Amino acid sequence: MDARLDRIKAAFDALDTDSNGYLEADDFDRLGHRITQALDEAEGSPKALAMHEGCRRYWEGLVGTLDLNHDGKVSWEEYAGVHEPAAYEDSVRPYADALTSICDRDDDGFVQHADFVRGMRAVGFPAANIEALFQAFDPNGTGQVSAREWGTAIEEYFLARGAHAVGDTLV
Repeated sequence: MDARLDRIKAAFDALDTDSNGYLEADDFDRLGHRITQALDEAEGSPKALAMHEGCRRYWEGLVGTLDLNHDGKVSWEEYAGVHEPAAYEDSVRPYADALTSICDRDDDGFVQHADFVRGMRAVGFPAANIEALFQAFDPNGTGQVSAREWGTAIEEYFLARGAHAVGDTLV
């Protein structure tokens, strides 16, 4: 697999919250709940609602465009096709924006180390890889990352055609 497909496969595995080999609506409901709980966000808060909406839109975009056999779920083979610019804007960006926002607990434009780790663990990435990614964002050891920079890195993770994206540390 090339680096881009490695990134896509890691995302698929993280999103498959019940590890059954398919993405389904329940995976995205669980994902939204895991993230809001990991960050101690009240379920009815604007950030929690945005997170759930982002997860719902992500799922609807995936199933609407990728469920080629209309079985109500998305296989790995089907999922690999979402990582194109138009699909990203409609489906993934709302989720990515909600994730970076909910992790920016004080809305100052920066995500603290602990919140970054809690959010990414809730998404389903391995702790060691999350630490490596945080260090890539924070080489000077400030203990925080720019929410905007993280959002750009999420986009690169999904859309980068080359062999390198900062998110490669997740795989």
